[in-house]
Amino acid sequence: MLRIMLVVISVATIAAAIIAQAFVTARLWRSDLYSREQKLVQSALIWLMPIAGAVVVYAGLRQCDDVSRLTPNPDSEDYD
Repeated sequence: MLRIMLVVISVATIAAAIIAQAFVTARLWRSDLYSREQKLVQSALIWLMPIAGAVVVYAGLRQCDDVSRLTPNPDSEDYD
């Protein structure tokens, strides 16, 4: 019985990590803060360093969400 519980807990932990990594990867690719190359490197970080990579990238995304960004003014002469 203990062996079955350990297997279930292990599978659930691995599944949760994969879901979390997929969530962070999707959020990264929806973001407009980074170039394609930066997104590729950060995606590699997420999947090659499973938990730590996802935490680092997620923290960076959250920090950027907290910073207000200026939106272009369509009435400005500099607006293309």
